[in-house]
Amino acid sequence: MSATIWRLTLREPAGSRELSLPCRIGGVAGDEIIVPGTTGSESLLLHVLDSELGVTAAPDTTVLLNGVPLVSSVFAPLQNGDIVALGSARLLLQDQAVLEVRHLVGNDTLAPITVDTAREFAESVGDERIFFADLAADTTTGTTQDPRHFLVSFVANRRLLAIAVALLVVFGIFALSLSRLETVRVTVLPASAEVTGSGFGWRSADTLLLLPGERRIRAEADGYLPIERVVEVKADAPLSLQLQLKEKPGVLEIDTGGITARVFIDGAELGTVPGDIPIPGGERTLTLRAERHLDLVRKINIAGRGTRQPLSLRLQPSWGALEVNASTAGASVSVNDAAPVALPMRVDLPAGLHRLKISARGARDWQSAIFLKAGETQRIGPVELGAPDARLRVTSRPAGADVTVGGVFSGRTPVTVGLPAGSEHDISVSLQGYRSVERRVYAAADKDIALPLVLQSVPVRLTVQGDPLDAEVVIEGEVRGKTPLTFELSARRHIFEIRKAGMQAERIDVDLSAAVDRMVDYKLVPVGRARDWSPPPPALRSQTTGTLLRLIAGGSFTMGSERREQGRRANEFPRKVALARPYYLGTREVTNGEFRRYKADHNSGFVGKRTLDLDGQPVSNVTWSDAVQYCNWLSTQEGLPVAYEQKGGRWVLIEPVNTGYRLPTETEWEYAARHAGSGARTQRYEWGDALPPPAGIGNLAGSEAIDEMTRVLDGWQDDYPAIAPPGKFRANGFGIFDMTGNLSEWTHDAYVSFDANVGGTDPLGPATAANMRRVTKGSHWRTTTFADLRAAWREGFDGASQEIGFRVARYAE
Repeated sequence: MSATIWRLTLREPAGSRELSLPCRIGGVAGDEIIVPGTTGSESLLLHVLDSELGVTAAPDTTVLLNGVPLVSSVFAPLQNGDIVALGSARLLLQDQAVLEVRHLVGNDTLAPITVDTAREFAESVGDERIFFADLAADTTTGTTQDPRHFLVSFVANRRLLAIAVALLVVFGIFALSLSRLETVRVTVLPASAEVTGSGFGWRSADTLLLLPGERRIRAEADGYLPIERVVEVKADAPLSLQLQLKEKPGVLEIDTGGITARVFIDGAELGTVPGDIPIPGGERTLTLRAERHLDLVRKINIAGRGTRQPLSLRLQPSWGALEVNASTAGASVSVNDAAPVALPMRVDLPAGLHRLKISARGARDWQSAIFLKAGETQRIGPVELGAPDARLRVTSRPAGADVTVGGVFSGRTPVTVGLPAGSEHDISVSLQGYRSVERRVYAAADKDIALPLVLQSVPVRLTVQGDPLDAEVVIEGEVRGKTPLTFELSARRHIFEIRKAGMQAERIDVDLSAAVDRMVDYKLVPVGRARDWSPPPPALRSQTTGTLLRLIAGGSFTMGSERREQGRRANEFPRKVALARPYYLGTREVTNGEFRRYKADHNSGFVGKRTLDLDGQPVSNVTWSDAVQYCNWLSTQEGLPVAYEQKGGRWVLIEPVNTGYRLPTETEWEYAARHAGSGARTQRYEWGDALPPPAGIGNLAGSEAIDEMTRVLDGWQDDYPAIAPPGKFRANGFGIFDMTGNLSEWTHDAYVSFDANVGGTDPLGPATAANMRRVTKGSHWRTTTFADLRAAWREGFDGASQEIGFRVARYAE
């Protein structure tokens, strides 16, 4: 056990003395401090250990520190006010430098302490713990002490009892508070931040324990801005809170050598320097901007978190000085067209190019451009002004002609040009499409010269042609005629317009300055179409079946028949219709072979011993529903949208109608049958307006079918007693086969005998019909009356027949 020399003052009943440590306290000779009531083996060592003053009890020694027994041979440190009880003595440490010793009984040399003196001692030290030792028994003799000692002990312990009770109350309140604490889990960045909560509670790791109620939670860390949140802590309702502290900005101490400059960080203005500028941490773009100085741009790294960074920068000047003088009296100078200033003159200007004009009454102006360097002074002059220029005014008809003087462009007419006095000058005036004019003039000082000119045009032939024909050509608001058109224009650039009703007008820019005849082609686009629109091709072929379809551009006509038309039926009511949307129509009827690619088990049947089921014959014995489902199948095969969908157990056309394969409408079918081509007049029959039908027009019930039929068409004969292969008879004006004879054909329309609402543009027929019948059009191989050959003929049917087939159609776009 190591010991350190320590000196303190000892106060005991015999008086005061200086005491050196270590020293022993006991009741035998040789002990430095003698106390009564100890046995020969009981002693206490007062010494210093690791810079602390304390005591170590010898074995078998009974000693109390502040009423608590000490363990033998274990060092016990002493604090100011501590009381050590050994035998019948009490030792009180004061200020780590004074040890007071009081005796409770007498010995050979010291008088015993009485109850009254004991009370006086207790009051003098302000601590009644000195009587906490067992005063009821004599530690040396084991005999009972005077009852007054118990009274002293009782009096001394009243304060201790009050303190104990108070401690118990505080502990109870503390325990109750602990039971009410609720957890608030706080996640904070940075993790090193100190987190506190208002009111009673404490923090453990990332958890705050707080009493219920409104609490303020605050987080702070060095280099960061503190953050505070108000939360409501509720019983049995743990909270989670995330806090992220923002770094304090760094402070940039910018020294510009006394030049005041505006500071921009990443484009945002933050203040002026010289001085301190707070800036968020990270890599930043610093810009300093000061009057008459070049912008200074630097990349800087800001440490942030309140760190101060000094930065010294020097701005470069962006202005220079200009000094101008002239030898001509009364001269003044204008800089960059500003108000004239009398010479001589000195002025500060931004570096760069500047225009100077020196002028004086009765003298020619002097003009020049100078380049001023930053931070330098440039001197001009003295300048001597010459005689004043002559003034040439050039006008022309038409205006806008280029004027050159001595080969140098000087403006466009009308224009006034200054000419140096005392010499001749060559003037040239030119305009596209007109002959150039050359003149020479003499310039007298300070004189006005007028040069009016009438330009002669150079004619060029221009031909305009294109699609569609009969389009108007408009030039400068004047209609010149309809295409194709040839006319003359002057040899220059012209902009003209081509327009026609229903089409988008086209502006054409043509340059005729080469004086060479030109031809211009145009192509107008219908209204509503994109400029790069191209018309659909005149024909297309099915990728699946090879069927050829022809484009029919459409038009307007009257469907049905007039009342006086011979053979007319009541269901052929007339109605005006228009086909605005171009469509494709199959040139022939769908064959058995094509249909069986969709429905392999189909059979068109026999007539007597004659088959109607050859692959090359048109398909028959199909319902309207079979036909539309074939159209959908064909659309799917070729990647087109299907045209039909099922609603309420019925097939209906999807609207707006798309470009998928479908059946032709009744209007489309009849238009193709009654016209010899686009723009042709409407005919009663496919071949014209008169009977009889010309030979080779179609497969009808002629004399060749007499063995199969009881009645035939008078005077008619063809080569096919039953259904003929498609395309064996001549095509009509649109290139469509078999619209007369062979098979009647399904159309899209529902059948009604009369409907006053049908007609209009691109009609699709009645929306609904009282029955399931659909319109069929065209005569067939069993037709025996001339009235049924009319293109207006129509019938309604709802099943399958060996006299009915179909062809496909689709919209072009």
